[in-house]
Amino acid sequence: MKFTTRIHILMGITLILCLGLTSLTTVSAESAPSIITFEIQGNTHIPAEKILGVITNTKMGALFDAQKVRLDVQAIMAMGYFADVQVKTDKMLDGVKIIFEVFENPLYKEVQISGLTRVKPETLQSFFTQKPGEVFNTETFKTNLSKAIKSCQETQGVWVQPRNSDKLGIDADGVVKIDLVELKYGKIKIQGLVKTKEKVVTRELSIKTGDIIDRNVLQDEISRLMRLRIFDGVDPQLEMSEIPDSLDLTLQFKEAQTGSFSFGVSYSETSQTWGGLLGYGESNLMGLAQNLSLDLNYSVQDTASRQVQFSFNEPWLSDNHTSFGLSVWNSDSVITSTMNCFGINDPNPYDIDLVRTGMSVSLGRQLAKDTTGQVKLNFEKNRLKDAWTTDTTSSDETSDNSILSNLGPSLTEFWDNSAELIATKNKLVYQDSNFVNGGYRLSADYTVAGKYLGGAFNYNKSVLDGRWFKSLLPDLVLGTRLQAANISGDYPDYDSLYLGGMYRLRGYPDRRFSDSISQDIIGDTYLLSNTELRWRIPGNRNFELVGFYDIGAMKNLGDNTHAKSDYGVGLRFNVPMLGLIRLDQAWNADGESRVVFSLGELF
Repeated sequence: MKFTTRIHILMGITLILCLGLTSLTTVSAESAPSIITFEIQGNTHIPAEKILGVITNTKMGALFDAQKVRLDVQAIMAMGYFADVQVKTDKMLDGVKIIFEVFENPLYKEVQISGLTRVKPETLQSFFTQKPGEVFNTETFKTNLSKAIKSCQETQGVWVQPRNSDKLGIDADGVVKIDLVELKYGKIKIQGLVKTKEKVVTRELSIKTGDIIDRNVLQDEISRLMRLRIFDGVDPQLEMSEIPDSLDLTLQFKEAQTGSFSFGVSYSETSQTWGGLLGYGESNLMGLAQNLSLDLNYSVQDTASRQVQFSFNEPWLSDNHTSFGLSVWNSDSVITSTMNCFGINDPNPYDIDLVRTGMSVSLGRQLAKDTTGQVKLNFEKNRLKDAWTTDTTSSDETSDNSILSNLGPSLTEFWDNSAELIATKNKLVYQDSNFVNGGYRLSADYTVAGKYLGGAFNYNKSVLDGRWFKSLLPDLVLGTRLQAANISGDYPDYDSLYLGGMYRLRGYPDRRFSDSISQDIIGDTYLLSNTELRWRIPGNRNFELVGFYDIGAMKNLGDNTHAKSDYGVGLRFNVPMLGLIRLDQAWNADGESRVVFSLGELF
């Protein structure tokens, strides 16, 4: 944005030059006289020597040249001390004497600033460096004013300009009055959208035509749009508007690839069994920022396992930013349990084949700027299909179907229903749809389950999660996640808290009860910290290198506290139609190593 300030005091330069040229009409172009000497008149505070020092175009002994005299008049005016400069010539000997008559500005007293609402006028006073009692210097004033305006923009994010720049000046009492106006938004234009509907953008924007431009507010608006994860960039552009004291805002969007498709096939030589996975996700369904996902996972083992899950989320169910979520799932998988929750008092773990079929429904509302609240109801039917004892020192498994017959139907088929309250404050800053380069996110999740909700278990679960990111250099970001969780009451031990796995301590196995080490980190309360140093390779923005350190402490099922940690390196690769692939090599504090393969960042 170009900003020009013109100072008009007493008379314009145009009048100066006209008067000067009138006084020079006595000198004929055909017989240009020689310049004998110069004289300065009218100066009181500014020494004549200082004025003569800027007269460089006309020289004594040279022939009179009206164009060069004009240049010297401009040079004297550029000193900033004078309201006017007039030129006269007197005959002297066989040539002329050039007389520069100057009219000094009044003595400076103070600057008075008015018209501001977002910026305190006193914060700008320090930019005006002239001292009281000095001859007012228009050039110094223009420089100081430009610095003050630039400071408003850079430090406070507000665009300002003089309301009547052609009337700026100093009065006879030495007071400079500046009436500043804070520029407002004129037209707001949205460009670059191909798939996304324009209302997806406009419903997120809080700024409107007539609002005072605030760069900090504008940056918050852009960050909120980027948190939708459907754009790879939003470029704001401000330009002069036909609306007075306004700038038009153009938001230029670059849409991200929002659809992803995943598939895979696995084969185990040990068990000679096949498995596979198939998934589809779309985070901008029909261009409305709706989120849909479908995941299928199947493996053929001694006992076949499968997982099917469908999820849908509508972020704007109504104009008041009410969100709606629906998820349904069915899984048949083998997990490990002590069976204590089923009334079997045996310290040895069992492998159980558990079928889970459920549905969750959620409604959310915006509580404050960047803060949302959500209520979720979960209904899940569980069926214990099979169970057998497991010897952790041997790979042999002995079928023990008599366990189920002893339990009875009330324990082999039951409901596990719950209600959740979730509050989230999201101030993350995204460089594009995949890379976080600043900000923070805080969330609190409280779950209550019990027989009054139709469930077989009565328990409470709380999770606090905080994530912070700091940009150290371009494409180099330090990220930290702190998470605390607690579960209490009557709950199945296969839903006990566990610190291991690819989403917590990645250096420890995903399957609980897999060995004595994993049993140390199963419990009811934990504190977890994950720290990552992420470097996106500048030459190829689809690649990211990561160094990480994880540490956590668990109050386990034996009522003891154990701390574990791991460290490692990782690679992130953004694959078209697949999304972000995560590959980590982790070494844990117990001397073991693991390779973790997953989709998406850890946090």
